[in-house]
Amino acid sequence: MDDTPVTANLDDPIASMVMDAKASEDVIELPNRRAWLWLWFKRLFVVGLILGIIALIAAIIYYIKVTDDLPTLEAVKEYKPAVMTRVHGGDGKLIAEYSKEARVFVPVETIPKELQHAFVAAEDQRFYRHGGWDPIGLTRAALSAPMKKMRNQRIGGTSTLTQQVAKNFLVGDDYSMRRKVREIAIARRVEEAFTKDEIMELYLNEIYFGRGAYGVAAASLKHFGKPMDELSLAEMTYLAAVPKGPANYRLNDPRGFERAKGRQAYILGRMVEDDYITQEQADEAKAAPLEWVERLEGSEYLAAEYFNEEVRKLVFNQYGEDELYEGGLSIRTSLDTNMQLAARKALRDGLVAYDRRHGYRGPIAEVDVDNWEEELAAFEAPADIENWQAAVVLDVSKSRADIGLFVLPEDDGTVPADEDEVIEEPEAEPVKGFIELQYMDWMGKTLRDGKVGPKPTSVSQVYKPGDVLLVEKSGESGLYGVRQVPEVNGAIMAMNPHTGRVLALVGGYSFQQSQFNRATQAYRQPGSGFKPFVYAAAMENGYTPASQVLDAPFVIEAGDSDCDERRATGALRGSRTEECERYYKPSNYAEGQWYGLSTLRLGLEKSRNAMTVRLANDMGMSEVADVGERFGIYDKVPGELAWSLGAGETTLFRLANAYSMMINGGKRVTPSILDRVQDGKGATIFRHPEECVQCVQEEWTGQAPPELLDMRDQVIDPVTAYQSTFMMQGVVTNGTGRTIAELGRPLGGKTGTTNDYKDGWFMGFSPDLVAGVYVGFDTPQTMGREAGGVVAAPIFKAFMQDVLQDEPIVPFRIPEGVSLAPVNRDTGEPSFIGAENYILEAFKPGTEPQIGGGSNLGVGVGN
Repeated sequence: MDDTPVTANLDDPIASMVMDAKASEDVIELPNRRAWLWLWFKRLFVVGLILGIIALIAAIIYYIKVTDDLPTLEAVKEYKPAVMTRVHGGDGKLIAEYSKEARVFVPVETIPKELQHAFVAAEDQRFYRHGGWDPIGLTRAALSAPMKKMRNQRIGGTSTLTQQVAKNFLVGDDYSMRRKVREIAIARRVEEAFTKDEIMELYLNEIYFGRGAYGVAAASLKHFGKPMDELSLAEMTYLAAVPKGPANYRLNDPRGFERAKGRQAYILGRMVEDDYITQEQADEAKAAPLEWVERLEGSEYLAAEYFNEEVRKLVFNQYGEDELYEGGLSIRTSLDTNMQLAARKALRDGLVAYDRRHGYRGPIAEVDVDNWEEELAAFEAPADIENWQAAVVLDVSKSRADIGLFVLPEDDGTVPADEDEVIEEPEAEPVKGFIELQYMDWMGKTLRDGKVGPKPTSVSQVYKPGDVLLVEKSGESGLYGVRQVPEVNGAIMAMNPHTGRVLALVGGYSFQQSQFNRATQAYRQPGSGFKPFVYAAAMENGYTPASQVLDAPFVIEAGDSDCDERRATGALRGSRTEECERYYKPSNYAEGQWYGLSTLRLGLEKSRNAMTVRLANDMGMSEVADVGERFGIYDKVPGELAWSLGAGETTLFRLANAYSMMINGGKRVTPSILDRVQDGKGATIFRHPEECVQCVQEEWTGQAPPELLDMRDQVIDPVTAYQSTFMMQGVVTNGTGRTIAELGRPLGGKTGTTNDYKDGWFMGFSPDLVAGVYVGFDTPQTMGREAGGVVAAPIFKAFMQDVLQDEPIVPFRIPEGVSLAPVNRDTGEPSFIGAENYILEAFKPGTEPQIGGGSNLGVGVGN
């Protein structure tokens, strides 16, 4: 085609018309295109407007639909979270916590501002500026949503703190657009109804922090073992990081630790950006160490386990499960934690000592010695063995055995070179040690009836390769001593005899091995531990400590009595079954020995069986039964003479309470383990003893203190109670409990042993403390001729030596109406001060022995 311009001939009319037409076409074409575009723009605008209106209407309809049933704010206003119950000893130490959700609710005023700011920086930077929802954050989350969807990631970062409160309390945690819309709607209402501080309070008390902790106060305790006001900035920012994903920030896991430090650095950066802290503070916090602590672990908490279980059962029965686990009770108990530690140590040491006296039961398992490391690592050692550990015998010679075990390497002091370096926790490493024959004298084989075989003369007599044993490191490098968990068990209990407050209670060798509480649940025969109450009954019926009763063979027709009960008391040693059925023939501890006329004091001090039964028979078992029931030792005592020797079954808990009433002047007390219980709002709902109304005064103006009447029941005459107490002091100074006298303090008590040495007791006391010890096998069997004075008294002695060492020495209190008169200790005959073997004996006025007659008031001769 020729592109040469055409020059019009103006003289040619036809050409002129063509040119005019061409020009006209060019002029009209541009305006028509613009019109067309404008037309379509208007059309699209109208359509878009219509669609927008439709979408808006649809959104409004959807909003109304999903929010028409929104819950009211009453649920938030009446917020009562599940709060854990905390248990403290009488000295204020925390000893237990009970919860479904471990939470301590705290007002926002008690939460440090720095800690609040850390959460704002971590979760909602514009918290103090928005009205419940954050359009900027929501837009940013919406823009990032497609990419996250493509990567199959959860879309996060869209919720403000207020929205999280709405979600936790009212909306729920389902992941949907519907929930998000409802969440924003509720958040706006929350912002209108609550201040920012109130919203912060709700948030920080509700969220989960891992390790079972709900709420920031509980998290502070669970993670770092300290209250919030003692947290460092590093610890605060860690807590602010945790709610994002508690499982991702475990400090005991190297990867979790690394993630935690990264999240912490992000929060610190935001806090600097918002002028909450300086850069210098942030740098210090980044470099600071982070380490979890273990709470409610260690000797104090192990020692309190039996006691805590009694507290838990009592509160559960009294207030119910919900109140115990969710009500946030504050429980102050009677427990003296130092005394409890001493009690647990004394009992465990005593049981181990008995166990070692009765030989070695052999290895606890066997493994393949060629694969010992793997098999020992998988072996589950007995619980609660303190410093003992499992080991495997690798090689044996006559004088020594080589063993293998796992130990943690010593800390070499390594610290991170920089804040990003993670040092992993060391793992236990296999090492080798040895045991030696010279330390195995106690390891004769355990035989039946408490007997022990000869001590080993070679290690190979005891062990072979592959045997698993328990060992404890000795002082010498590589040397270990053999240990074994005792099979015998027992209990110890201590209480204040004047108030009934239980100060220590240990129900067995280990709560982790057995939750059976032998102080409160084990019904066993007290044996001679019941005799003081027989003698108290006698003194109520005209006898005195100087009265004489014949100690000689005693035979009475048994009738319908229960032979088994009498045999169990030790009163039927050597009797044939047929004789048992026809006759009751008690014998003394030393069989075949009789001591003639003896005073009540001497009979109690030496624990004479035949004499005690004769005394009970002479005055009548009904009098003994009355005293036993009044003191709460038994619910009902039959007329069986064997019960005077402790044939009935009772608990250490009941017997300790009975001894308390005897030494406090005969006043009734009830064992108490709770001092005070407060509900979740701090109101006192239980107090022991009851509050003294007269003691509450607005001010003191010099007035005399109120005179408080002692409203306790009088269980027994105070003079009789003192006489019994004084006689039991003689048990320690002159009788079966002489080992206790080495403590050099005013102490009293009574041993108790049942037939075949199945149960051993020592019930003892100082003027202001009663402590009882029971030892025996859970399935009754002989302890091998170990009486209460041998197996139980040393435990009492160790306990009292520990708890009384810093206490002042005070004498026993003598009540009004006691007449002290000099008598011969052995015969009860009148004497004089300074005479050989004299004692100032306690009498009721007018019953003192007189020279020339009346010295043996109430002599018993028996049959």
